[in-house]
Amino acid sequence: MISSLKIVDWTPAHFIENRPNCNKILENPDVLKEIPLLNNAPLHNFMDRQLVRFRGMIQDMHNPEYYFQQYEVKDNQTETHEIRCGMYADSAQCLPHEEILVDSEKNQNAERHTCVVISIPGLNNWAEEKYEWSFYQNSKAVNSHKRNLDENSYVTMDCAEPIQKKEKVSSNKDGEKMDTTEHDTRQQNIFSKEFILNFPISIDNGKACIVKIYEDTALKLNEVIEVIGFVSLDPLLSTFHKCDDTMTEAEMNVHHPPASLIPRLHAVKVIHLSKQNIENAPEIISKAQLIRSDLHLVLNQLLFGDHLAADYLISHLLSSIYMRRDTFCLGTYPLNITHFPIIEYNTFVKDLYKFLTILVEKSYLLELTLENLNDLSLSPKQDYKCSRLTSGVFQLSDNTHLVIDETGLTTGQVSQAGRENYSTICDLINFQSVKYDFTFYEIKYETDIPVLILSEAKSFIPCQTQVPLKVNSESKNRYPQVLEMAEQYLKDENRLTNIRRYLKFVKNMKFEFNDDIVKEIQNDFVQMKQTNKNINIDHLHSLMVLARLLSLSYGLNTLTTEHWKKAVQMELERLDRLPKKA
Repeated sequence: MISSLKIVDWTPAHFIENRPNCNKILENPDVLKEIPLLNNAPLHNFMDRQLVRFRGMIQDMHNPEYYFQQYEVKDNQTETHEIRCGMYADSAQCLPHEEILVDSEKNQNAERHTCVVISIPGLNNWAEEKYEWSFYQNSKAVNSHKRNLDENSYVTMDCAEPIQKKEKVSSNKDGEKMDTTEHDTRQQNIFSKEFILNFPISIDNGKACIVKIYEDTALKLNEVIEVIGFVSLDPLLSTFHKCDDTMTEAEMNVHHPPASLIPRLHAVKVIHLSKQNIENAPEIISKAQLIRSDLHLVLNQLLFGDHLAADYLISHLLSSIYMRRDTFCLGTYPLNITHFPIIEYNTFVKDLYKFLTILVEKSYLLELTLENLNDLSLSPKQDYKCSRLTSGVFQLSDNTHLVIDETGLTTGQVSQAGRENYSTICDLINFQSVKYDFTFYEIKYETDIPVLILSEAKSFIPCQTQVPLKVNSESKNRYPQVLEMAEQYLKDENRLTNIRRYLKFVKNMKFEFNDDIVKEIQNDFVQMKQTNKNINIDHLHSLMVLARLLSLSYGLNTLTTEHWKKAVQMELERLDRLPKKA
């Protein structure tokens, strides 16, 4: 029988006793929305062991740990014994007149997996889920919880330990003496909030959680998930391991930070957000051409009246990898837009990016100056002193639109780190992979990050599809008014919502190439090569991707002759704009 207890009042004990019924209740998406969201409220709004939700990206995975799945407690006043459950908690609990029998045969150890989940990097404000707190802030549950803590006066004892330690890297005494200054600086840094949170990019009001998972589930680094679980906010959590002389001070700060900074979250359900269905998908497809027309109108105006560039940008925004063959990615479509009037309108890049943040769920603007190229850490690196993966700028989840601004790039000396960063950017664009540095070896992690490069002339980063803008003088002269009109045009909530859903759903539509059109494609490509000697086999692949994206943009799941011809015409016009090679 399903309990009448409201989901916001569930406790770990209630969940354990009613697990089948509780799991059934958690299958209802509407019920899940009633659970308080950890992302957009300060931690003092929550209670220890409260059922909460947290949406984030898996930033790191730690070693599994053993814990007391059940343990025996003795009451020293009554001489009675009780078996208690240690699931969904960081500590075994007993009252002052009780003791935990650590050597009891009735104690049972079990294994749980741990990972670090952070607020989703690059998530734009409109895409953040909002939670109505008004009904909860004055809840009786808050007061009763505080009262229960005072009345029970629990004594807590750590009930978990790592299954294995990662191998430490040590240095000799001479090395330690030489690194005194660096060591002192590091000692200051390991206590900083920014160091412990370890975000790849700045995240406003960002949070991190150490998530503990009790059931086998296939999780990947950088995956976006929603965790439903009981939050652990005990202030004693960071003191449990103070006497552990096997851990360095840096490891202690990283793996056992204060719960007021990084709470622990004991998962009862994990949802893979990338696999969720899009709301009103059939309606979006039925109106795809109309929505595309609205989007094209906005982008055309923002790109100084360039219809061709708007078509290419729409195709880019819909690009997504649909198949991998070794290092070859099918579906990716990096784009380099050039020759915009940056002297007259030096805010163009930021203006365009602002509108992109209104349209896409996740994005990041990378200002690629010489200083940033030399100094930024783009690739994540394993820090063996802290026994953790230190984030790099490119540790982003799939479908985060990366916009690279080259307008501030100047000539100068490129350092070794700068050359490595350049190589990292090229790998991301050409192979959709990022190397993770583990000092003694590297691992390539696959990504699906659309890259848009904005530069005055052809980018110094290899990008096959360059679109020089053909600026309309009238649009150029009225650019400030164009921005205002575009902003006003997108204030229509229905129009804006439709565009957002269109961009999210259409890119994931199943698509098939019609065999009947293959011969036509071959003939057209032969003619293109005859008229333009610079065209090679790589252009055929790019053209096929463009034709696919163009068809998808009109809501079609197969390539038609009409859209193949349009893709060919677009590509010929684009090639005609490029500077002629001598």
